[in-house]
Amino acid sequence: MSFSNPKTDRPRQQPKSRLMARLFSIVSVGAVVLAPVAALSLWLLISDPVTAAAVMERGDLLPVLVALAKILGKTISAVMSAL
Repeated sequence: MSFSNPKTDRPRQQPKSRLMARLFSIVSVGAVVLAPVAALSLWLLISDPVTAAAVMERGDLLPVLVALAKILGKTISAVMSAL
């Protein structure tokens, strides 16, 4: 039994490139990751320029983490005292 393609078949087209969709996804993930880093940097630069200078000089993020821990501790204690 022989099957032949009818003459009405159209040639198959190559699938479209998904490069732009992948590029947009990568850029979106990068923006979501880097937005909090930029916000934290601005907050630190405005609120405590000495700590920001220490971070830039030494390249150590420990002062930033200490400052964040202090702020979170104050926030949690303020919320608990309000309850």
